[in-house]
Amino acid sequence: MISVMLVDDEPLILEGLRNIIDWESLGFQVVATARNGLEALEKSRKEVSFDVLITDIKMPEMTGLQLIRRLREEQKNTKVIVLSGFQEFGLVKEGLHLGIENYLLKPIKEEELISSLQHVKEKIKQAVLEEESVLVLRDHSIWRWIVGKMSYEALRQRMSFYPELKVVPPLWMGLLKVDVDEQNEEEWQTWRKTFEREGNIVTVITPSGDFLFLWLKESPECWEEEVDKLRRLIDSTEKIEDYVFVHSKKISDLSQIQDLYRELEMASELKMLLPEKDHRLAEQLYSASEGYEHSKKYSSNYVTHEIMEQLANQDYEAVKASMKQTLSMLEQERPLLMKSVLLEFFFQLKNKFSLHIDYEIYVETLNQILYIEELTDALELVEKCIEMMDMNYSQQHQEYSPIIQTVLNFIHQNLSEEMSLKTLGNSFHINSIYLGQLFQKEVNCSFTKYLNKLRIEKAKKLLLHSHEKAGTIGKKVGYTDSAYFYKQFKKLEGVTPSEWRKEKQ
Repeated sequence: MISVMLVDDEPLILEGLRNIIDWESLGFQVVATARNGLEALEKSRKEVSFDVLITDIKMPEMTGLQLIRRLREEQKNTKVIVLSGFQEFGLVKEGLHLGIENYLLKPIKEEELISSLQHVKEKIKQAVLEEESVLVLRDHSIWRWIVGKMSYEALRQRMSFYPELKVVPPLWMGLLKVDVDEQNEEEWQTWRKTFEREGNIVTVITPSGDFLFLWLKESPECWEEEVDKLRRLIDSTEKIEDYVFVHSKKISDLSQIQDLYRELEMASELKMLLPEKDHRLAEQLYSASEGYEHSKKYSSNYVTHEIMEQLANQDYEAVKASMKQTLSMLEQERPLLMKSVLLEFFFQLKNKFSLHIDYEIYVETLNQILYIEELTDALELVEKCIEMMDMNYSQQHQEYSPIIQTVLNFIHQNLSEEMSLKTLGNSFHINSIYLGQLFQKEVNCSFTKYLNKLRIEKAKKLLLHSHEKAGTIGKKVGYTDSAYFYKQFKKLEGVTPSEWRKEKQ
């Protein structure tokens, strides 16, 4: 919805503007009214934000033109429509210089107001598309560099299109995974704008729907304050309830950015899967290599490409020998780094070879890695990981992992019941953020989209083979809110349930 503020010193005109048209059907929402320019300006600073201002020109305290001028000075990119009388045309001309979209003569006519709003809506839509296109290109470039698919020199060339961004050391990096049933592109963009405006950071939306943060301007002295500010911002953001947030320390060597990002991913996954009491240890594991010899700083340097090739060729004895040599060296010298290397080995094994690991075994393995002290235990765990690999080859005909198959069975058997990732996560003792990501990865569709599609398919059968009202059928297939059922049906089928039924009968 496009938000609107109405400003006029006459209460009857304000009330008339509210009721002259159906704002919501046109895609607008009146979020505030004011009796003069000063009241409107104060509300814009303290209470509400709005995309469109519809204001009278002549008002006490502060005129409409003075209000527009102040909004422009404060860099508020608001579209403005002014209301005027015939005798105020000189003032209207001044308003045109201030960049107003249109002026309407009093008394206001419904068709003129609708026409002006539609014009404004198109301009806002175009501006949003242009802004999002720029951000998509920016995100794509930064993301490809972060995951090692673009050189730093190529990134610098791309970033020349964004002169305000200087991706140079030192910088800091953070990763946020949120718990929502379905990624809503509009919501994601709203959150991104909030983070960038309030947090003074560059926010990249990753292909998997996570938020990657880059702090490019902060000094080490205020770094902790910046992190605390972002945490408060996340906590206050509507609809973000459960989340996992991890961040790096100062990054001075950009050649290691890919390794550092992978370790952030590892740390975030650990936090998702382990109880809160173990979160601190998960963070310590991420920073285990801090201050170590430059060439041997990161756990990924030990789990080499050669080891991955040996695993792919099922040369397990060579893998065990390589891992034994590495872990033996680290057991006494860097015990925390030994755990970090084991984690890297386990995650690489799971992700590169798409292992389907039972959730309980997965969490149990992570806990074992966390509390390993002896080399013999570490080598036993390497053996266990290789056994998982071997089992995976014999189970490749299975389409889904056990937990996703269980969730799919539950959805099909309980379609009319209320359910969400959160309730399913509680039922099956699995972190809801992790469940959502696993579902998306294996089913190639978000949980909410999958559930909606199933429910609409069942509703279509009932619409064809029963005489029940559409609203009743919506409740039967799991939609407690009839309006939401109609909205989802039209989104998937292009027509309302009643229209669909008439077409098919």
